[in-house]
Amino acid sequence: MASASDDELVETLIGVFMEIDGLFSMASRRLGLTPQQAQLLCFAHRLQPSFGELATLLHCDKTNITGLVDRLQRRGLLTRQPDPDDRRVTRVHLTPEGETVTGQFQQAIDTALAARFSSWPSTQRDSLVHLLRSATTALRP
Repeated sequence: MASASDDELVETLIGVFMEIDGLFSMASRRLGLTPQQAQLLCFAHRLQPSFGELATLLHCDKTNITGLVDRLQRRGLLTRQPDPDDRRVTRVHLTPEGETVTGQFQQAIDTALAARFSSWPSTQRDSLVHLLRSATTALRP
């Protein structure tokens, strides 16, 4: 098999991103969320991040985070709490309802993605996981 050109690699990666982004958007809309709000909830579920950490994780300006957090807080999905080690830092925590919505979102994504690869043999799935882990590492700054 011939080696993929740089153009083919880029085109394929963009194609994968767009397909997953579409699933992500559809799942978030079903829950009345924007894709960025869903991402924020997922990060809050795992990390209880600060506003600065969220800005880095979501690849946006810290001022955007305030609006995102405000909207999710008004919906009762998260709270702001001072960091116990540095009271100047505010961390985002999910409420019980936020945990439920985040779980629903993650389940929708898990189901949608698993269904698309269910017919693949386990060796192909294992190879894909290995390659995607390597790709994720290569893409990080």
